[in-house]
Amino acid sequence: MLLVVVLGMLIALPLAVFVGGATYRGQAAISEQQHATRHLVTATLLEAVPVPTPAADNSIVDNGSPGVRARWTAPDGSERTGAIPADPGTPAGKPVPLWLTASGDPAPAPLNSTEITTAGIVVGAFFWLASASVLVAGYWAGRLILDRRRGSQWDHAWATARQKWARF
Repeated sequence: MLLVVVLGMLIALPLAVFVGGATYRGQAAISEQQHATRHLVTATLLEAVPVPTPAADNSIVDNGSPGVRARWTAPDGSERTGAIPADPGTPAGKPVPLWLTASGDPAPAPLNSTEITTAGIVVGAFFWLASASVLVAGYWAGRLILDRRRGSQWDHAWATARQKWARF
């Protein structure tokens, strides 16, 4: 049984590489599509970003702001204003990078190469670890069943031997 588990883990390794590679290719296609449909512009903050304040118990109090007001130029040339995320403590009037959709609305930054690579590695590693976990669990379940069966056979053999010895 142990040989089957080891072979199963070895077989799962190239499958994990395949799954991780497929994830990488899928994330790369999403990134390419995002880069084609999103535009990087510079927005100007209209107000300062509040700095989180420490509380009396030394924890940080979040001011709960989802973003600060800023102004930017949309791809069609129109001026827009709205709430955008910015680093705490950034003063008003400071330019900050902002990704926009084709319609000029703020959007998350496209996936970068680090995120794409990390996703592929994590998915591949998780696939292999999940496969290994299933194989190891099967190994221990099989051992448990076989140990119980052997114990039952020993009990039966001792009962038979006891009956034979009782006749002498």
